[in-house]
Amino acid sequence: MPAMWRKEQSLHPTFEKLNRCLEQDWFLLAYELKLQRAHARALQAAGIFSAEELAAIERALAVVEERYAGSPCPQSEAEDLHTWMEAALTELAGEAGRKIHTARSRNDQVATLLKMYLIDCGRHLGAVLSGLMKLLCERAREWSELVFPLQTHTQFAAPGNVGFWALRYATAFDRVRHHLAFCVSQWQQYCPLGSGAVAGSSIPIDRRIQATEMGFSAPSLNALDSTSTRDECLEFLALATQIGLHLQSLAADVIAFSQSPLRWTVYPRDFATGSSMMPNKSNPDALELLRGEANVLAAAYQQAVLILKGLPSGYSRDLQCIKPVVHSTADKLAELCSLATAFLERLNFDAERLRASLALGNIGATRRMERLVLEGTPLRQAHFAVASDDAAAPDPRANDLDCAAYQTIGSASPAETRRIAGELLASLESETPTISASASTD
Repeated sequence: MPAMWRKEQSLHPTFEKLNRCLEQDWFLLAYELKLQRAHARALQAAGIFSAEELAAIERALAVVEERYAGSPCPQSEAEDLHTWMEAALTELAGEAGRKIHTARSRNDQVATLLKMYLIDCGRHLGAVLSGLMKLLCERAREWSELVFPLQTHTQFAAPGNVGFWALRYATAFDRVRHHLAFCVSQWQQYCPLGSGAVAGSSIPIDRRIQATEMGFSAPSLNALDSTSTRDECLEFLALATQIGLHLQSLAADVIAFSQSPLRWTVYPRDFATGSSMMPNKSNPDALELLRGEANVLAAAYQQAVLILKGLPSGYSRDLQCIKPVVHSTADKLAELCSLATAFLERLNFDAERLRASLALGNIGATRRMERLVLEGTPLRQAHFAVASDDAAAPDPRANDLDCAAYQTIGSASPAETRRIAGELLASLESETPTISASASTD
């Protein structure tokens, strides 16, 4: 198969192995087909393609889509997806296939493909986070009357309710999904295609046609910027890292709640394994793996930063290395969110063991201090008085453990937990779904 550049001799085998990326690129096939259609229509509008040549390209693209969409990468000598596609179109559409690369470069092609892929990934991930948030809000309402000790510094600190704990993650995922939606809206603004290799083209194609056909608002504003940067990749990977951190905290919480001294959870057995030596063990392996595997997300972000660090303006081949990082991260994140969702659907708590833990750690102390404050005692005096009393004779009292006493917005009051959960659920119901059906992210 001919290369897309003048090849005077064979590449050294050690270099050729690194240079080839067709298999790595294959996940972008659906977006490549969409890009080719958009570019062909822009070429026809510019007079480069005749109407017959445009029709030939569109027929050829339909054949390629029917043969290869959803299929494994075929055996080929092509070094990348763009080379493979041009060869396929030339075979099927003849002379029109040899014209298809007019007024563009692989540099602006790959930047556009990655943007389209990340837009779909972002929409899909937003829907996944909405589902996870909905589940957590429902569990928050269900668990709002289960009182248990909240912790700071891993020490029992104050009374709260299990629903309040679940709501902590619902609000976190809500925040991330709104940030993600903003990023997707920004990624949709400017289309890199038509930027060419570095400086645009002297062939007057209408880049607005390309942008509109592919769902962007407008052509990008600077060809050098469009082909040099991968900001959307960094933004996606940063958000994936943030989600991973929340998943790791959730996993760490449940692992701690499930320890033998506490056993607050009714841990679902289909998410546990046993020991090959100790017959008494039931291990929370699913949550340990969730916590461990989420490190891949943060590592991917750091890898992308290092790939991009210090690159000069203009396309450098280093940028090829970011494609598999983005793809594998999107797959891993989907896997971990699915695990977390399935686990939370089955998780429950032991109300009796939760109640027993309320007697530990003098967790009603802050409530007693605040009662003194409400009676007129200055806060610092009340603080010292309660600390002295607790040190002398700890005596937990039921009214000090009543979460209904909390009065502030966002507090651990059961009623406030249910109110906030209800508001978040109502906000989800009022939103318009944003999952794109244009192309698979698999």
